[in-house]
Amino acid sequence: MKKAYFIYLHIGYWLILWLKEFLFGFQTYNLNDLNLATIISTLSVKLIVLFFPVCIFYANFLVLVPKLVRTKKIALYIAALFILFSLLAPIHKYVYATLLPQKFGWYSYVYIDKLNFWLSFQTLLFENYVYIFFSIAISYVGEYFETQKKQQELEKEQAITELAYLKSQINPHFLFNTLNDIYSLTYQKAEMAPDAVLKLSELLRYMLKESNDRFASVEREINYLKNVVELFEIGQKGSAYIDLEINGDYKNKKIAPLILINFIENAFKHGIVNDPKNPVRIKLSINESDFDFEVFNKKNKDYKDKTGGIGLANVQRRLALIYPDRHKLEIIDENDTFTVHLNIENI
Repeated sequence: MKKAYFIYLHIGYWLILWLKEFLFGFQTYNLNDLNLATIISTLSVKLIVLFFPVCIFYANFLVLVPKLVRTKKIALYIAALFILFSLLAPIHKYVYATLLPQKFGWYSYVYIDKLNFWLSFQTLLFENYVYIFFSIAISYVGEYFETQKKQQELEKEQAITELAYLKSQINPHFLFNTLNDIYSLTYQKAEMAPDAVLKLSELLRYMLKESNDRFASVEREINYLKNVVELFEIGQKGSAYIDLEINGDYKNKKIAPLILINFIENAFKHGIVNDPKNPVRIKLSINESDFDFEVFNKKNKDYKDKTGGIGLANVQRRLALIYPDRHKLEIIDENDTFTVHLNIENI
């Protein structure tokens, strides 16, 4: 609960209670006798009377409950309540036996002439015990919501930290291979070398800048994937067969950056890419609210990966953190083929 809202709530409660007591006090008056002086006098009396429940409530709420009740010091708490009411009893006696009758002509008790310390003590306890229980309940409710808020903030910080860690583990395998390919093109003075360098610079710019944000435009993500595919094709010197299909209007759509690249890298690394009859198929479809992504490749059973990487488990964890209950990831691992299908709702 926000501190300002908490303060306004307390002020509002006591203001309503004060006005209620003020209006209740007019039941004893004849409407023809009402005047400004009577109204001011009644308001003043009800404000003075309000001192006792306010004092008992906040002494209990701010000091006694946090220091004694929550620490299970019940005997000390009872003793502290006794001391509190003992300190208030003389003030109560003065207010009701002297101040209100003499200054405002206000008599609240028929036994005012018998009012003493113990009678004031009992009267205070009888009239204000509800505020003791009320302050205890409010204190524990506030503590519960504060604990929940801190827990949510902690979980959010943990999720942000974990996402940053997962992003930092993006597989450099493709990047190193691309640098080697560009080096070869440059050494051979191939015409496509400058274009490859430009695509690599765009790729790196996206990885270093856009990926720092929680979400990036789908258009930028698609351009990044296109550069990855084209750089891979350059590295394979025309022997790679990749079908990239994009359908739908992806303008003004947002997606978690670098959430798709691992599926494509996995297909390039573990799949057969030089078979024209079984090309690597990458398909993206975007409609009004959903994002559909699919990667298919035929397995290269002769390839044994000895390098590390974040793997599919890393991507699954990122999806769970960013799109909880909004995505469906289906991985179909068959003898000869490998298919990944990802659907994200309300993108």
